[in-house]
Amino acid sequence: MKTTSTIIVLSLLPAFAWGQTTYLSGGGDLNPDLKAPAEAQAKWQDLRVGLSVHWGPSSLGGKELSWSRGDIIPVEEYDNYYKRFKPEKFDADEWCRLMKRWGVRYVSPTAKHHDGFALWFSDYSPYTMEIAALPVDIMAELKEACDRHGIVLGAYYSNIDWYHPDWTPYSHGGPGKLIARQDDSPNLERYFDYMENQVCELITKYDLAFVQFDGEWDSTYTHEVGSRMYRRFHEVKPDILLNTRIDIGRRMAGADNHIDIDGTKYAGDFQDRERLVRRQNNVTVWCDHPWQAWVTIDKNQWSYNPDPQLMTSRELIRDLVSVVGSNGNYMINLGPTPEGDFAPAQVALMDTLGTWLNAHAEAIYGTRGGPYYPFEGGVSTRKGDKAWIFVTADSIDHLTLPSLPQEIRTACDFETGEPVAMKHGSGTTTFILPSPAEGSPVRVLQLTFGEAVRMHPDRPRGLDGHGGGGEPLGYY
Repeated sequence: MKTTSTIIVLSLLPAFAWGQTTYLSGGGDLNPDLKAPAEAQAKWQDLRVGLSVHWGPSSLGGKELSWSRGDIIPVEEYDNYYKRFKPEKFDADEWCRLMKRWGVRYVSPTAKHHDGFALWFSDYSPYTMEIAALPVDIMAELKEACDRHGIVLGAYYSNIDWYHPDWTPYSHGGPGKLIARQDDSPNLERYFDYMENQVCELITKYDLAFVQFDGEWDSTYTHEVGSRMYRRFHEVKPDILLNTRIDIGRRMAGADNHIDIDGTKYAGDFQDRERLVRRQNNVTVWCDHPWQAWVTIDKNQWSYNPDPQLMTSRELIRDLVSVVGSNGNYMINLGPTPEGDFAPAQVALMDTLGTWLNAHAEAIYGTRGGPYYPFEGGVSTRKGDKAWIFVTADSIDHLTLPSLPQEIRTACDFETGEPVAMKHGSGTTTFILPSPAEGSPVRVLQLTFGEAVRMHPDRPRGLDGHGGGGEPLGYY
């Protein structure tokens, strides 16, 4: 039996009262004059759905990229996978065709992960795809294909490098053999020059739109270094977007805190919130600044897993909706096979997502969260003079939300176009919901207005209580 849900507006705070810990200032306190163009940030937010690709020679081992080195897989074996790495099924055009079918608008391959291996032909390292069994410049192939298919290309780059003799502290097997150790190794200043050169090379050779940095947790990577890198890469390309892990804001918020960040002090243009699904850490908390959830569809691993435990299509769609309705982008992670294609089960799951996104494109792409802040049982998005309410709770047949300052002209079931009845109370609007369609992951209402839709002027109390797990905050 269905139950009636009435979500009562309680304890609202004026907009100016919310905390400032999650405001992103761009260059932070050491580069206060520097910030990515707002237009570049807005274009990235408009894309809404991205693909992360964790891949490299280590996929031959079927274990986690980098982290398995020297732990699960002996260093000698791990470091020599490149000699057998022949991704003969890698086809950058086919990857892009799949991305378009899946509703993905941007992609970020692991150009260099913590194991130091570069997926491009780098002038600054001998440990690259140029010496693989099948030498292919993955980044070059993807750049050309992405340009042909209208996919935005970025890249993941690890700040740390367990293979490089100049990085310290050594971890997961220590330095590899192809980069010569010098008398004064480890030498951090020389390593940071190396990092700077490689990232500048990536940005200029492949005209990247954004870079996802990672691995800022070691104390040897400092706020001063992160600030230097932020300034340098914006000098190379002023409209490049750099995530907050270029600096140490996440580390200073706490090792497992993927939400809070003091953006007034630490640099970054958008925030990555990482969620390995099996950890069940909640990252879906509203923020006004650009952010993305970075989610594995394999509940156990980022890189290729021959025996994955995948999210269901229902879980995936609901998760995406909750993030976009919390004003974030959704980056889905896949691990290609050692041959360079995607496992059939992953393709089938992503095809289901793509079918749903294609049918609901208007309510996802180019939107921002709101006009309602996230509420118990759903979220909303807005664009122009329209808004959409996504109801993720199957059990409710009435939904009561705070009245908006703008008049709702029409409300209808997005799937059928049938009108949805509304009842206006004292400061509230109650929507009489259509019954859930069999097999549908969410119910979607479409609202129209006579002007551009604005956010509800009040923020729910508790919206800024970040950092923990459990249910998303911000309920009215």
